[in-house]
Amino acid sequence: MSDPAQSDFHVASDKPFLIGLGVLGGSYLIIIAAMVLADLVFLDYGDQPVLGPELVGQGRYTDSEVVVTVMTGRSYQFSRGRNEIGLKLGNRTVVGNGLYEANTSRAILLASAKGKPITASLRLEASVVAIDVTNNIATLTTDVSHGLLWGQFIRVSDADQSGWNGIHEITDTTTNQLSIILADEAQSAKKLKLTKPNALIQALRSRDIQFSIVLSLISCTITTLLSLWVSVPIGYVMSRYQFRGKPLIDTLLDIPIVLPPLVVGLSLLILFRYVPDWLSDAVVYKWPAVVLAQFMVACAFAVRTMRVTFDQIPQRYEQVALTLGCNRQKAFWRVIMPQAK
Repeated sequence: MSDPAQSDFHVASDKPFLIGLGVLGGSYLIIIAAMVLADLVFLDYGDQPVLGPELVGQGRYTDSEVVVTVMTGRSYQFSRGRNEIGLKLGNRTVVGNGLYEANTSRAILLASAKGKPITASLRLEASVVAIDVTNNIATLTTDVSHGLLWGQFIRVSDADQSGWNGIHEITDTTTNQLSIILADEAQSAKKLKLTKPNALIQALRSRDIQFSIVLSLISCTITTLLSLWVSVPIGYVMSRYQFRGKPLIDTLLDIPIVLPPLVVGLSLLILFRYVPDWLSDAVVYKWPAVVLAQFMVACAFAVRTMRVTFDQIPQRYEQVALTLGCNRQKAFWRVIMPQAK
């Protein structure tokens, strides 16, 4: 008889598997950290100038330096293209993107090579030339087309009157005019500066975005509470009891998980076509419909989670509690639920 100690049987090491999991998890964390770092470091969260139309004929080919007529003392936004090495303003040459003040009447685009199309950008910073205030509505006229749209936000700074500085929503706009609403005590200003807040601030100040955030917070909170309220008893029953029709119920609970959320939403929409009008009008295309659609998907996952949780709690704990004088309700709340947390 062979010695068991000399058998060829051996237990495989878990080290390769654990190393693989570590590599996958570490790579995922590195990607997330890189995304956060890129958002914090590389994105520009500062205000942007209000710019006029493009002064450079982009796309055309030239064999010489491109000369652009500019106004001395005015600021211009320069963006270097792939075929340019910089911009020459008088005796100064700039190579980086940014806002520069012209100290001459001629700006020269310095091409990196001849025979390539122009890709750089040069735009004049818009300046307010006229201000009119009527019934707390200020109409600002710019010297160039500003390119702003109704509903966007604009930051007013360096105003010589109180009640102007800050971020305002544009209530009306034309080619070179825009209107904003002022505080009741604001007086007509003679000078001010306009800049565009960064996209994040504009998005957070948008009424549509604010409504979406509030709706998401409210609907998710209600959905979570409803899912827990429904999934705990269903998960407990599916875990502890055997009854006729249990496989069918188990299959029905999996349907919202298997189906795409879009199909679940369309199914609910079709369902509410055959319910009474008073119920359909109160739910369809309103916030209760959002809660219901989220609940149908989230509750299925919650039931599965709670069932697995109750499966891992030995029934012996509950039986011991019953023998010590607890009824079924007390045993559930004092023994089962604390362990399920």
